[in-house]
Amino acid sequence: MDSKHVLLAEGINKTFGESHVLKNVNFSLKYGEIHGLMGENGAGKSTLIKILSGDYSRDSGSITLDGKPIILNAPKDAIDLGIRVIHQEINVVKPLTVAENIFLGNYPVKSNGMIDWEKLNQQAQEVLDSLGESISVKTKVGLLTIAEQQIVEIAKALSVKPKVLIMDEPTAALNDQETSKLFSLLRKLKENGVSIIYITHRFSEIYELTDQVTIMRDGETVDTLNTSDVTDEKLIKLMVGKEKNSIFMHQEIEKGEKIFSVEHLCVEGYVNDVSFHVNKGEIVVIFGLFGAGQNEVCRSIFGDIRKDNGKVYIKGEIAHINSVKDACKYGIGFVSDDRKNDGIIPLLTVKENICLSSLIYKLSSRFGIIKRDREKSLAKKYFDELGVNCAGIDQKIGSLSGGNQQKCVIGRWLANDAKVLLLNMPTRGVDVAARAEIYRTLEKLSRQGVAIVIVSLEMPEALSIADRIYVMHEKKIVGELHREEANQEKLMSYALGITS
Repeated sequence: MDSKHVLLAEGINKTFGESHVLKNVNFSLKYGEIHGLMGENGAGKSTLIKILSGDYSRDSGSITLDGKPIILNAPKDAIDLGIRVIHQEINVVKPLTVAENIFLGNYPVKSNGMIDWEKLNQQAQEVLDSLGESISVKTKVGLLTIAEQQIVEIAKALSVKPKVLIMDEPTAALNDQETSKLFSLLRKLKENGVSIIYITHRFSEIYELTDQVTIMRDGETVDTLNTSDVTDEKLIKLMVGKEKNSIFMHQEIEKGEKIFSVEHLCVEGYVNDVSFHVNKGEIVVIFGLFGAGQNEVCRSIFGDIRKDNGKVYIKGEIAHINSVKDACKYGIGFVSDDRKNDGIIPLLTVKENICLSSLIYKLSSRFGIIKRDREKSLAKKYFDELGVNCAGIDQKIGSLSGGNQQKCVIGRWLANDAKVLLLNMPTRGVDVAARAEIYRTLEKLSRQGVAIVIVSLEMPEALSIADRIYVMHEKKIVGELHREEANQEKLMSYALGITS
């Protein structure tokens, strides 16, 4: 039996189809330790945590808890063994009280089978008292602040006396005072024997809170170090590794005038005073770590969420956008990162999906009747131009590959005469060959005068496709890099807020 480690994961492998997302991963957590887990987007952190918490099964490898091998087939298995996860997104039931949330699914009952409300409130109060918190157990959770809701989540985890607590970016929505309070609470839990895995992108939190830190890259564990031995430079090098070969070589062309710009864009809680522009013939990438605000930048420009401040200009003219309908009228298209839910309608044909945004203004008569011949020719035009690979425009789009589905979504906006194309992680879930085809399509469109703005979480993608890269960190643009000066270390430094 290992007397030092409460949790050991050895030789963990996980594949999804042809994608090998975890490769012989090793991770160890000591008793009474706060252990940081770092890595760039897609490094494998989330997959590892989902395996340790029973959300995913491992393909191979072993996990031991208290020196004994364990099998995790479901989250309940992990909970029963004393492994609890607190996710970045707060997971509470807002209409219920604090006490009801803490013991959700595990309410005490009387001999007659009825819930013992007095005992429930008493037990909830005891858990909160152990944390030094004074939140009323009878308060509806929906009335609490985000920080207080997070404390309820921690109390819920502690109600089953966990051995291991996993926290995923817990300070993402907290201010400095709330973060300081959370850290004090975590140190107290550590003193009481709870071992904590702490996932973060913030170097300052690693230095202030953790005892050790493990760095992951490309589905592998690169190194585990004592926090006292690490520096910013060492962490960045471990996270980035060697420069990766590009699957696409972007062709430089002469840039023209400014065709699209955003000034002082603000979305409360998500975007803080963001300004950027696109010149004719160039592709601009907005890069950042997950949750930095890139998604909200695109959605607010597209009118999908309300902006609190900011102006959008297309070829020097201000665009008054308060809704998606307004954005479409101005020729702004948006390709979502969630293709299956926000991009395609699987049961409709390729033709119907391509023409979806053009039905009202381009394909309908004044009596609202769709001009079928025009619909067919419009769909065929972009089907051919984008090189969609399938039987034809009457095939159901749900049967196409991810790359071909994405081409159809791009074609939809081109059919609507898009002047600006906002693409949120457009190559997510597509294979390498399809990625290169999508990049070539976007390059061609930029040369034709379409303003291309890509949100990307992947450094190799940003470096291969972009003429200029804006980097976001905690809701702000903190850096702008031209193609010739950009590299992975610079991108990661900016994305982590290290700009000196």
